[in-house]
Amino acid sequence: MEWLQKIEIVLFDLDGTLYQDGTFYKRYLELLFGNGETVANLDEILVEMASLLEGTHISSVGDWYYPSTDTWTRETLGNNPPLIHRNWKGVEVEVEPDQAQQISPIYAGDAWSLVSIFAFKHGVGEAQRQQAFQQVRKEMLQGTSSFERHAGLYEAIGHLTDVRSKLLLTNSPANTGREFIAALGCSELFTEIVYGAEKPSGLERFMTDLMLREGLQPDQILSIGDHAWNDLYPVRKLGGRTAWISAYLSSDPSQWDVQLSTLDELAALLMDIQHAKHTQIRA
Repeated sequence: MEWLQKIEIVLFDLDGTLYQDGTFYKRYLELLFGNGETVANLDEILVEMASLLEGTHISSVGDWYYPSTDTWTRETLGNNPPLIHRNWKGVEVEVEPDQAQQISPIYAGDAWSLVSIFAFKHGVGEAQRQQAFQQVRKEMLQGTSSFERHAGLYEAIGHLTDVRSKLLLTNSPANTGREFIAALGCSELFTEIVYGAEKPSGLERFMTDLMLREGLQPDQILSIGDHAWNDLYPVRKLGGRTAWISAYLSSDPSQWDVQLSTLDELAALLMDIQHAKHTQIRA
């Protein structure tokens, strides 16, 4: 990949990019639905969630969920109506565009967003969801999930010295994000950390300002993330490079510059960038 030697800025995401955890969603759903306050059945939701992540459900990561109609669509950026809406059983449903857009659709980009979809579907309020989110974060830091620091990845980030900047942008607010990143022990690896980044729109604004400030071309910027809509679409729209990392299959047909499954593969990509940059400098 000859384009690696042109990279000057690497944009990182937090959740699913600097760590991978395949179990947190079970506790998250338990906090939302295991207290008897909703009519939803926790066991059934856990089974359905697992099938969504495993790719055996009628819908999947990469689809869009419409809360106002409780339907799914499979679409790509730039699609024009009419969209084909299906219910949770895969049956096509007639939906008026205005009705579908009464509440903004949710891109099923990762396990976190799938939990949010179940919360919307079963009427869980935002306050309750935020409380559950904070509790899950707290428990992850206490070591009650499979969340762990990936030493090889952080070593690769530290050795990536021939790019201009390594930036971490997360939608997590500063009050929880700082504590989480401190637990990972990786804050010193980045030139700058942006909390409450308001991706996807915030990422587009940030990249535009960054190019103007640093005198960069779009293809000198690489964005790495597991949630394509938040982390990759805004960058690709502006002409930047993209690396999608996820342990899950996706219905999204987009062709990213790099597609990765594990943190080992991400570490290898960063080492490839460093090697390409170092070779270029020596030449």
